[in-house]
Amino acid sequence: MREPFYSYFIRSGWKERVDTPAAIGTNFVKTLDALSGIDPIFANWQIARAFDLSLYPLDQARSHIASLIKDWVVRNDFDEPSPGCGYHAQALAGEWGDARSVSFILDAGGKYDGGTKLQFGFFFDVAPDLAAVTYPLCKAALLAINAIWQAPWACAQAFDSAPVMTPVDIGGVQGTRIDSIAPLPRDPTFPYSVFHIPWIAYLAKDFTAGVKLPPEILADRTRDGGLLMTATKERLDPDNPEHARRARILAETMIKQTGHSSGRRRPIRDA
Repeated sequence: MREPFYSYFIRSGWKERVDTPAAIGTNFVKTLDALSGIDPIFANWQIARAFDLSLYPLDQARSHIASLIKDWVVRNDFDEPSPGCGYHAQALAGEWGDARSVSFILDAGGKYDGGTKLQFGFFFDVAPDLAAVTYPLCKAALLAINAIWQAPWACAQAFDSAPVMTPVDIGGVQGTRIDSIAPLPRDPTFPYSVFHIPWIAYLAKDFTAGVKLPPEILADRTRDGGLLMTATKERLDPDNPEHARRARILAETMIKQTGHSSGRRRPIRDA
């Protein structure tokens, strides 16, 4: 059984933005270059190819990034290209399965929701090297990504990555149930949402009306008139009761201001 751990992400999201593979590719490369200027952990980006996930060095991909993005077009149920539904792109800094690896994932250009995700560590299988997950780095990365994609919201967050699959019998049919390995934290009613357990949160100017924050939440206006909110300048630890309390304030603020559904209230370990 795996030991429980938290994954750390930086996410942003937006509604419909129909765009071309060329425009998406240009911004994708700009994002990787901007991140490379922040910290060595973001060096040596490689772009995953659509059909076999083989990695293509960024410097080699620059001249034909539009075609690489075009290959990542969303496909319908008949495996036919559906460009109106957007494109996917994925890049890796580091090695597959390495705790110090970083992935940048993009869904953009379609008539449905799009967004970015910067993930530390290797998806849900390998815990990130926590020495690399710092407040200055995550803040800088969030602002750099959002300067390019200009999303209405962005969020550095933690997510529990240690579920276990428990066999169950449902009416004679064998299945599995996702359970948590760890005991619940002190606050078992943390709101469940796309923001998960927020650490640093951004709202665009149009979404900031009426925001009221307690003094322990650090708040700064960004150059574009948006609002950047911080739960703690330490690395967010969801098992720290004070961190969890502040993260809950951010989660409830983001849910209220963006109109995202909070779903049912769930323990942080199952967020």
